[in-house]
Amino acid sequence: MTCFERAFSSPVFLVAVAVIALAAFTMIWTLKSQDFNGKRFYALTFIGVMWALLCVGLEAASATYACNMQWATLAWLGHGLVTTSWCYFVFNYVGGADWVRTRRATALLLGVTLGIFAVVATNPWHQLVYTGDTMLPVGSEQIEYVHGPGFFTIIALLYTFVMATFVCLIRGFVRAKRSAWPLLSMLTAITLSPLVVNAAYIGLDFTFFGLDPTAFMFTLGVLAFSWMLVVSKTMDMAAVGKSVLFDTSSEPVVLIDRKRNIVLTNAAARKRGLGNGNTQMLRDLFAGHDDLATAADGSHLQIGRRAYEPRIQKVRNPLNPSAEILGWSVTLVDVTDRMAINTSLQEALRAADAANRAKDEFVSVVSHEMRTPLTSLKGGLALALSGHIGEMSDQMRALLEISHRNGIRLSRLIDQILLAQKMDIGALQLDEDAVDLDRLLADSIEENRIFATERKITLVKKSTVSHALVQGDAFAIRQIIDNLLSNAIKFSPENGTVEGAVHMTNGKLRLSIKDTGHGIPEGMEDRVFGRFGQVANQSQHSTQGSGLGLHISKRLACQMHGDLTYDSTLGVGTNFHLEFAAMAQNEDRLAG
Repeated sequence: MTCFERAFSSPVFLVAVAVIALAAFTMIWTLKSQDFNGKRFYALTFIGVMWALLCVGLEAASATYACNMQWATLAWLGHGLVTTSWCYFVFNYVGGADWVRTRRATALLLGVTLGIFAVVATNPWHQLVYTGDTMLPVGSEQIEYVHGPGFFTIIALLYTFVMATFVCLIRGFVRAKRSAWPLLSMLTAITLSPLVVNAAYIGLDFTFFGLDPTAFMFTLGVLAFSWMLVVSKTMDMAAVGKSVLFDTSSEPVVLIDRKRNIVLTNAAARKRGLGNGNTQMLRDLFAGHDDLATAADGSHLQIGRRAYEPRIQKVRNPLNPSAEILGWSVTLVDVTDRMAINTSLQEALRAADAANRAKDEFVSVVSHEMRTPLTSLKGGLALALSGHIGEMSDQMRALLEISHRNGIRLSRLIDQILLAQKMDIGALQLDEDAVDLDRLLADSIEENRIFATERKITLVKKSTVSHALVQGDAFAIRQIIDNLLSNAIKFSPENGTVEGAVHMTNGKLRLSIKDTGHGIPEGMEDRVFGRFGQVANQSQHSTQGSGLGLHISKRLACQMHGDLTYDSTLGVGTNFHLEFAAMAQNEDRLAG
């Protein structure tokens, strides 16, 4: 007990004990209230500091050489632990380094600390740390140390860890946000000040109450850092999240750390009950997801009568933005009204679809019901005009001929409506036979020649390909050609020319019908091929017809894997093109 006898009567020891108590309280408070990287090494640093302070205080209270040397030797456990643990802490805290938690890193930390102590403890045998000139002067209570090469080797080893710490801090300054620079500056000062004091102790014999001042200086720095950590909470999840949460936000915001714990909620979230432990719904939402950002895709939360859509943002480490994230900020966007509007729109679409189907059914029923009496009407008029039921006056014949022509037009309109209806519901079945486009064009020109003559239009056929075989439905293709020819005749002026031709273009057969009418303005494709669409004629305010002909022709061509297009020049005319893939038989004929 000799080395403890004067302890509690020594002012230096009592000051050391007070500082140790303050350090212990700060360490426990910080570890309990904060969550940050490197907590383990932060605690080891404090333990090393407190141990070194205890040994320095006891050394100051001792009056014999043996006791002074005993406490000086034991103090090296603290010196080695402080330097290595602080280095590990900075690497983990600032750099986010995971290697410091490996077994090899732990073995290095313990090996360096215990190795240094072993070398110092065996100094009486080799005198490499303190030489034989080390002595306790007469009348003095403090040893005058004379350092040997072993001492400087140990200092160089510890300075290696200090330099590594500086390198990590410099990298931290480069990548960190400016808001983190004050904290990095404090870490730099804590690392630098003991180094300067220790260099002054070794080179200039600078002491504190005759003792090595390094431990005292490092203690003050660590305490200052701990206070800054508690006050600024730079690495604390809740404090970092404050910049993201904006507590005045009208939307509920929840902050979640890496361990999936809800650490903070804003006022809007607490108002909706998320601050009263009602957070199980969030945990259920994120269950099974490594990255919470993927958990919110297409998900909704029901809180009371309101529906919310989670918007998730990663909260990054301000000291090292490229390292592991600190957690996630979850903003709950109220989508109740939007969902109600979507529901209303869907119901409106369903109602519109039902009305459209009812309209189609009505048109189909009416058309079918009209065909039977219309057939009888046309038949009766045709019979009367044939003269088989008796002679009639010229005036009566003229009226019956008008009625008969209008009956034919009405019948054609009904046929077109029914055909369009079948195409809309996918009920139209077309054959896939080998069809000769050139032959169909020739037949259509002959049958439309009388109509063309009545309107003083000349029909011309200029095909460059004979036996132009394509695959399709002959009746449907003929219907398209008849429609194109009749339109060309109607739109051409008196003494005009309508030209029909079939030729090969890029491996496809193209049937073209060219008129000499006024032409079609640009940008009218939707109207030309639209349902019931008509383009005004220069000589007529509107064309005569149902507006279904080109619409049906376009859809028939597409259903047979062909296409119907046009090019037109105002004042010159329009050229419609019906195009199909040529069949292989055409190549065989050309080769023969």
